[in-house]
Amino acid sequence: QIVLHMGQPEVSYWIGREYWGRGIATRALSLFLKDIKTRPLYARAVKDHTASIRILGKNGFIIWGEDKGYAHARGEEVEEYILKLSF
Repeated sequence: QIVLHMGQPEVSYWIGREYWGRGIATRALSLFLKDIKTRPLYARAVKDHTASIRILGKNGFIIWGEDKGYAHARGEEVEEYILKLSF
C-alpha cells in the first residue's frame, strides 16, 4: 500500500506472525515495486524490528533519517528509521 506521509509517498505493509521468516514479505515487496514506479519512495521501520529493516534493504531502500511515531500494534510511541528508495 502507498500512502502519503507529510506529502511524500510511503510504502507500508504488514504480515502475520505465522508467516514471518519465509521470505514472503521480501518477495511481495519486490513484486509490488516492479509495478509501482514512484520514486523516491519512503518507508518506516521501528528501529528494533531488524527483519523489516532487512526486507526493505533487500529491496534497495537505504536508511535516510530517523523519527518517532505511534505504533498501533504496540500501543506506544516508538523510534523509527525512515528509509528511502531512489531508483
